[in-house]
This record gives sequence, structure tokens and C-alpha cells, in this order.
Amino acid sequence: MAELERTLAAILAEARAQVAAGRELNTSGLEARIATAVRRARIAGDPTAAVDDLEAGARRKLEGIASVRRARALLAREPAPAPKSRPPRGRPHALRTRPTITGTLDVRRAEGRGYRLVWDAVPAVSEWEVRFSERPDLRSDYAERESFVLDAGETSVELPLGDNPFRVNVLGRGRGRLQRRALISGLTREVWHERWQRRASAS
Repeated sequence: MAELERTLAAILAEARAQVAAGRELNTSGLEARIATAVRRARIAGDPTAAVDDLEAGARRKLEGIASVRRARALLAREPAPAPKSRPPRGRPHALRTRPTITGTLDVRRAEGRGYRLVWDAVPAVSEWEVRFSERPDLRSDYAERESFVLDAGETSVELPLGDNPFRVNVLGRGRGRLQRRALISGLTREVWHERWQRRASAS
């Protein structure tokens, strides 16, 4: 079982590295490698139920990684917005989003290039659910775009940011209940490096 876990973790790490580097994700090839690793584990006599659980989890995470790659590719194909005219002096500027964060989990920007969030592992958390939402303008509601699950030890995620306000919801679950959560709203490429406003949370 340990060998299968290491192999699947390596495959998923390679998939994330490909997405982070902006390369095309070879999903079919990665799925084939997962199937090969699972077949070897079964031949070696590993418990069937445990092998099935690991396979299902790896395929679910690979789909989540692939969805991030598709979202980033879609943003890259969108035409650049027309240049905005500078407002006359003395008139207020247009509404502008400001990133805000609430919750009980300390989520922060990763160092380096790109748009990656990181947080610390929590012993009571057995998995992290990550939800991506977006809205076309500041007056519209957020609509959920993607949702996927990470292992307890996977404490970072790459964001497909664009010009539209983006929201990330990180939910840490374990022992049958919600242990930690963080909600970051109003993210765009333009304001990514600005100071985030922290708001009080009820839990």
C-alpha cells in the first residue's frame, strides 16, 4: 500500500507541476499511469478495498487539477478588455474590488510568481475541499465554477485568476465535522499583491 500511495502522489505532483508551468496536461497518459500502479498493487496482493479507495481519490484529484488547467486555458483565450478611458480629474474612480479574507484558517499568498495560495496543515483535518467562484462584475453574485478535494497534507492551490472578481473557499474537514475554513473574496490579477483586508468571523 505504501508503494502505491507514493506512486500516486508522484503522479499527482507531476500533474500539478505541469499546470503550474503552463504546459498542456497529458490527462490520458496520467490516468494510464494510475491504472498501471493500481494493477500492480492488486497483483501484489494489497487489500482490494484500500486500493479502490486510493484509485478513486487519485482520479478525483487529477480531475480537479485538470479543471484548473482548463479554467486557466479559457482565461488565456479570452480577448483582452478594451483600454479604459481615464476619468476626468475631480470625478470619482470606478468601483474597484478589494481582497478580503474571513475564517479560522490562515491562508496567504505563496512566494514567487503565479497566483498560489498556501496554508498550514492542521492535525484534525483529514481533507481540504476547495471551491472556486467568480462574478462578472462587482454588482453580481458569485457563481461557483469548480470544486475539488485535496489530501490533508496538500496545503496549497493554484488560482486561475483573471480580471473578474474571484472567490476561493477552503474547507478543512475531519472527525466528522468542519475543523477550519477560509473565504477569500475579491481577488483579481490586478489586486493580487495588494494588502488583504481581514474581517471578523463568527467561527
